[in-house]
Amino acid sequence: GTTPHWTNYYNQQQRRRIPLPTYPFQHKRYWLDRQTTAPSVVSGSTARRDDITDWFYAPSWQRAALPAGGQPDCGRHWLVFADGLGVGEAIAERLRSGGATVTVAAAADGWSEPGGGRYGIDPAGGADHDRLINALREGPAGVPTRIVHAWSVTAPGEEGSLQHGFESLIRLAQALVRHPDGEPRRIWVLSNGLHNVTGAERLSPLKAALLGPCRVLPRELPGTTCRSVDLDCLTSPTKVQLDRLMAELTSEPEPGTETVAHRGGHRWSQHYLPQPLPAGDRPPVVRRGGVYLVTGGTGGLGLALAEHLAAAGARIALTARTRLPDAEEWDSWLVRNPGAGRLAETVRTLVRLRDAGAELLVLRADVSDRAAMREAVRQTTLRWGAIDGAFHTAGVAGGGLIQLKDLQAAAEVLLPKVRGTLVLEEVLADQELDFLVLFGSNGANIGSVGQVDYCAANCFLDAFAQDRGRGQRVISIDWGPWREIGMAVTTATPPGIEQVEERAMSAAEGLRALDTILAGASESQIIVSPAELSALFASAFSLDRNATVEPPTTAHERPDILTEFVASRSDTERAVCEVWQDLLGIEKVGIQDSFFDLGGNSLIAIQLVSTVNTRLGTKFTLGDLYEGLTVAHLAGLTEKPVEQAPSDNLKALEDRRAKMQQRRQHQQRRRTARGE
Repeated sequence: GTTPHWTNYYNQQQRRRIPLPTYPFQHKRYWLDRQTTAPSVVSGSTARRDDITDWFYAPSWQRAALPAGGQPDCGRHWLVFADGLGVGEAIAERLRSGGATVTVAAAADGWSEPGGGRYGIDPAGGADHDRLINALREGPAGVPTRIVHAWSVTAPGEEGSLQHGFESLIRLAQALVRHPDGEPRRIWVLSNGLHNVTGAERLSPLKAALLGPCRVLPRELPGTTCRSVDLDCLTSPTKVQLDRLMAELTSEPEPGTETVAHRGGHRWSQHYLPQPLPAGDRPPVVRRGGVYLVTGGTGGLGLALAEHLAAAGARIALTARTRLPDAEEWDSWLVRNPGAGRLAETVRTLVRLRDAGAELLVLRADVSDRAAMREAVRQTTLRWGAIDGAFHTAGVAGGGLIQLKDLQAAAEVLLPKVRGTLVLEEVLADQELDFLVLFGSNGANIGSVGQVDYCAANCFLDAFAQDRGRGQRVISIDWGPWREIGMAVTTATPPGIEQVEERAMSAAEGLRALDTILAGASESQIIVSPAELSALFASAFSLDRNATVEPPTTAHERPDILTEFVASRSDTERAVCEVWQDLLGIEKVGIQDSFFDLGGNSLIAIQLVSTVNTRLGTKFTLGDLYEGLTVAHLAGLTEKPVEQAPSDNLKALEDRRAKMQQRRQHQQRRRTARGE
């Protein structure tokens, strides 16, 4: 059930890559005329601006009026995830007094049904969110369409957790899409200690990971809106606080995501302001002869940064998870390994830097490994003395729609940026740093489709910098895409969402922007965007707006796949086949043909499921398609399911998860084979 670390497995084996055709040359046409309609990549105000001084933004807050009058929609079924302070319970009581049907879910050590519309669910239990929504679906009120999630409201001194915020929202979303009802979903996610609005708040940066689901959910799940509301409650809410919170629930979130905060008697809304940083001559921040630690140091971004620091006369310690030859063996190792490959290119770059006079120390250490990082700091200070600054560039590329997200895979994306940052803070605690720079992503602010885990990880970096930056110089930089290096190059995104090469920064431009920030920025969080930021928000890809697939003008013959053609046997199978044929542009689809073998992708899958539901009056989900990937499987789901006992339901759920994991692995193998 685990994935081997193939880099370590093959590390001592020598290979030479020989490119070969991906299929035998045949006298057969392979068409490329199916297109997806997506927003123009560069047009108008989203075009790239060449003046780097215009690239910088900082988050800000402005007063926003509370909705006046009105009452929450008490004709709907409300689900409230109740917190320990009593905010959720108070909301539930108000809603009930207005006539609403309210279900309350409290965090507990295990599943329980005490009655009275109350449930206890285990935040760490993978099945409890599914079990809750399934139980409500079978009840008289059906699946709730109005949800207040307050598990990230905590008492003073209690830190937030990924389980109560990020993971719970992912599990909730996955449970909801498995029981579609056609009704719009409205979600309010409550927290406290999340945002630095007044400068006096005590923050809990771990809670910021919940902004990943908040910002990505509306882009991936059509008909879903979300509002993040950060409260100033430290005890049970007063009547005034509760009145203001109920007023928040009277207006539905706008399309997309809203981020607001309640402070004192005022409501604040987050937005982003230009932060002009002059690029004039200033004393260099990087000291000649200074010592700088770079995590993720042998990645493309880390090596570019190392070369930049070396040019300024700095001494650089690079940490990386990858095992490299010892520095004394670089030359001989390259003689024995003259071919291409990621490892060989890394060693060549290090040799080039060394030969140019750079003082380098390359250390193997996973940034999330406290002992390894402590040893890396010890070796650095033993060789050169005190460390003057640190750059945290380590990260793991995320990718994948929330509906299919595996939380174990998401944890691997969060690990280097969340735990890695906390470890870095700990092992550098006795160093008097000039600065700590955290490399984040502007996707955290935009909420990029297919990037919920990566978005959450970078939101944590921003909150960490906002909190720690009040006592020392900690800067989180939310970068736009870099050209040829950085996470934008390796991150997996759904097909149809192209990286915007025209807006990307070159390495030289990005490093010049870094120098400008270090020399002049006073904010703890800076966004770097060559395009106008407001335009990027307005044109951001969203599956409910941009995932329409234009049917091909002509149908093509069935591709040569391993599955033999099997014709449809019923009206239902015939209808499903016709939808597949229209969207895939294939004149004959067999009921046993695999969706992916026919050229399907996640965007086509979303429209396919929607079209089948409209045509047959069904409520299929993306997961239903991915369980079987054939017309026969999807058509078979229209038959009435056999009633199952509760224990059977749990077993079926586990079987379903196992099948979904197999499908995800199949997709990943296909991506790897295609070089995506």
